[in-house]
Amino acid sequence: MNDVTCGMCGEPWEYYYLTHELAEAEKKKVLRGKGCPCCDWGESDRATGEYQTKRVRSIANATDLDPVEYI
Repeated sequence: MNDVTCGMCGEPWEYYYLTHELAEAEKKKVLRGKGCPCCDWGESDRATGEYQTKRVRSIANATDLDPVEYI
């Protein structure tokens, strides 16, 4: 599995897509758990924020980034 989970809505995002297709500011929002395009960056009613633990685990499993930086 190579997906990073949105911390707000739980939508899976391929790490390759995050790093190569999104702007740097948008990538950081997804990695920091502030939302994604699917939940309008945390503004839609899908954005419950209940996926933060899953987001950190997905960063640890899908990337070479230090997940502690994104807690």
